[in-house]
Amino acid sequence: MKNRYLQTSGLLGLLLLASPVFGQNYEQIAKQIVNTSAGVKPGELVMITGGKHTLPLMEAIAVEVARAGGQPNMLLNTDKVARATSVEMPESAIQASKSSNWLLGADVLISLPGVEDTKAVLAGTTPERQAKFSKVAAEAGVNQKLDATKLRGVSVTFPSKSFAANQQMDYASYEQMVWAGIGTDYAAISVQAQQIKQLLATGKKVHITSPSGTDLTFQLAARPMFVDDGVLTAADQQEKMILNRTVALPGGRIYGTCQETSGTGRLVASPSTWNGKPFQGFKAEFKGGQMTNAKAEVGDEDFQKWLALNDASLMKLGYFSIGLNPAMKVQEQKGYTPATAAGMVLVGAGGNELQGGQNKGGTGINLAIANATVEVDGQVIVRNGQLVSPTTAKAASGGKKMQK
Repeated sequence: MKNRYLQTSGLLGLLLLASPVFGQNYEQIAKQIVNTSAGVKPGELVMITGGKHTLPLMEAIAVEVARAGGQPNMLLNTDKVARATSVEMPESAIQASKSSNWLLGADVLISLPGVEDTKAVLAGTTPERQAKFSKVAAEAGVNQKLDATKLRGVSVTFPSKSFAANQQMDYASYEQMVWAGIGTDYAAISVQAQQIKQLLATGKKVHITSPSGTDLTFQLAARPMFVDDGVLTAADQQEKMILNRTVALPGGRIYGTCQETSGTGRLVASPSTWNGKPFQGFKAEFKGGQMTNAKAEVGDEDFQKWLALNDASLMKLGYFSIGLNPAMKVQEQKGYTPATAAGMVLVGAGGNELQGGQNKGGTGINLAIANATVEVDGQVIVRNGQLVSPTTAKAASGGKKMQK
């Protein structure tokens, strides 16, 4: 589960071939980002954001943008500055970032992680500060303005030793997985995504279960479904909704909203982190779409403080996603549940207007459900955390009927 206050811009992604060796060839990576994924054209304003630890790749991207005839602009962050803003700035001075205005006039945003060690940066922060940041961001309404822009772009996960250490993962294996995830077969992912998208576009009821106790149903609402297949095509670049003009790498997932008042049942989330701290044993009930009786066995105090500072009525079910990337691997007991991992299911409550939903507000929670089974109108598309081809599932269902 992720606190959206902590999320960097989830707008955009990149396409590149990858291996641990290739992952260090920043010039080659930059060519893929700028020319293949973003398709930068002469004269375009390209904003490049990231942290100090990502500077070598940021620089390579800026150079490649210039070679393509674009106008590169870099916006650099550091952990020390991020901590000063997040924790040390007087609470009375918290207001919407004026630097967001440049986003509305840019042609392309290429974003890398702005913080290397989130746990250290946010140590000592309070739920009150987080709630205020969320409130001023929502009031600024930048997200709601993005659909009307021409912005497109890419966002890349940059392997961090601090992140791997905080999650108790072997860094070398984690780094190799990230580069492999970035370089996976996105053509195959795209085919699979379109099959699932068609099923969800015409489906009515989704049922999610898991061995840990999740048993949740909700209704689809003929809303837009978004596909992140790691590639921004020429057609994607002309889409009206910003989320159709964005990808993130490692990419590979399909996501969208549901009928907000339809969620019914129980959700048991996989272990995760909250503000860099362990967050485990989370359970919640949904009735009429409203999240109730939400409680965690570990990390509940911070969560309850955060929940109390936000309008509980806004915490309606409103978002779900299914991961499609076969190279990304879940390490559930270590709290590592990447949304793009093939078969990974994510359910969100709270604001979903950017995805075309009706839940207002700029905050919410994302809850990972590992080893889930997902049915759409009785047709299985994920079984025990493994993707099932809609075509295969349909054939199997037909076969069973013939045997009766």
